[in-house]
Amino acid sequence: MAQAISSNRRSSFDSLAGSPITSPTSPASPYSPIDSISVLDSSSALVLLPSQDDEDSFEFSSDEEHDEHDPQLEIAKLAIPPLPAVSVFLYLLAPYLRLGAILVPNGITSLKFGLVNLFVAAALSVFSRNLWFLLARYLRKSTVEDIFFEVIAKGISRAKRRRRERIRRLLFCVTGSLRILMTSMYLRASVDSIYPLLLEVLPVQTRLIATLALGLLISVVSFPKSLAAKQVICTTWLSIILYTVWSAAALYNHMAGTAMPSPVLVQHGVLWNSTTSIAFAFATSLTVPLSASLAGRPSTLSNKTGRGTYFQTLSILSTIIATLLILPSILTASSPNVPGALSDTRNILLHVLGSSPLLLSIPTVLVSTPPLPVPLAVRRVCKLDLGKTALILVVVLLSLAPTSMAASLNDLTLLLALGGTYFLPAWAHVTIHYFRRPISIVIPHSVPNTPQTVHSPSPPHSPDALLQRKERLLQRRRLGRRVLWDVGVWLLLLPISVFGMVWAGGRLVGKW
Repeated sequence: MAQAISSNRRSSFDSLAGSPITSPTSPASPYSPIDSISVLDSSSALVLLPSQDDEDSFEFSSDEEHDEHDPQLEIAKLAIPPLPAVSVFLYLLAPYLRLGAILVPNGITSLKFGLVNLFVAAALSVFSRNLWFLLARYLRKSTVEDIFFEVIAKGISRAKRRRRERIRRLLFCVTGSLRILMTSMYLRASVDSIYPLLLEVLPVQTRLIATLALGLLISVVSFPKSLAAKQVICTTWLSIILYTVWSAAALYNHMAGTAMPSPVLVQHGVLWNSTTSIAFAFATSLTVPLSASLAGRPSTLSNKTGRGTYFQTLSILSTIIATLLILPSILTASSPNVPGALSDTRNILLHVLGSSPLLLSIPTVLVSTPPLPVPLAVRRVCKLDLGKTALILVVVLLSLAPTSMAASLNDLTLLLALGGTYFLPAWAHVTIHYFRRPISIVIPHSVPNTPQTVHSPSPPHSPDALLQRKERLLQRRRLGRRVLWDVGVWLLLLPISVFGMVWAGGRLVGKW
């Protein structure tokens, strides 16, 4: 049955991607086609015809819909609380300047090859970020987990609540595991960077002591509940500043002829090389919650388009700045010098600066990771945040993994990060827009649940006729954009992602 579009439903402007404006012609429909559009009261402008899957799988009452789209309730449900534009830009830029950016100089022998990889990875990262943003706006979701729950559990009826809940928990476990693996890899790389310096000072094996000390250091700023905390924001800014200083120091050492790259991530694994390091440098994970937290209030027709353009501008600007900051590493790596001595003061400073951005980027990832579940009885007795404490303990233990296990964990982290950045948004885009029935916008011919009466034909400039023409013009204007995104998904993201997965599979089984 047709349902009236109200202020707490999706906007028709977000539901017109690729779906024509038609009227139902089924005999069972109460809106049988006639030659003219009837004049209705002012409340019957458009109606929303959801697909049958929507009716079967998501039957919500009017009270539930009202609560779901209540402004204060939507703000409370955000994964990241409302943030100003500067903080959103900070969290869009920071993921680019971490381990992948520091590993870029390792293995690059051709300047042309390195520049091509850099610009292609940056362009694909911007494209995938915009895909995530458009999917979130179309589905009205604020997390990646909610988007994939919409994709995977769409056909599961609400009667099977246990299965739907299991799928939701599985999605949160996968994303949480990726962040735990990433933080443990950052901590392991930080220890690997400063470990040779410790061996020069102390003749004993100090890896365990260094790992525990750095883990205790990062735990101090990892207990805030959200990314809006001042200590998390300051730590993230400091990591960007230290990466810039490290890049400048590496460039100076290269010009002086005594450059020595920091030995970060000793356990590379079989999937790590110059190309995958650059691709990993432009991997992102918080695009959807950051776009939802930029405005800090639910979307409205008056400011929705402007806010969307604002976020896309911040995303592009952050990618451009990150590309410019990574570019010197590629330029210097293409013409390496004779390595200097480890005891050189400049190389010691380079080692310390190389580990600092990785160490300071851990709190941002830990704060955005849900804490491990703790029984309610234990939480009532202990005032300490045991869930976050257990999470930090797991990260420290994984960073102490043996060499063979650490290499496998690094490969798994790389595979999950690249798949989540480049393949999954393309797959979600194809599934939602090609294998899901689009929302149909129709013009009603009579008021539902009222006796059928004969109406006079609408005048040429009736509100319904003008609205219908406006919707058609909007569809034609958006058609070019939709074709552009489809071409990018089918010709860029999907082929490159499939090729990357085939290459990774061959490397893991030892075929090449």
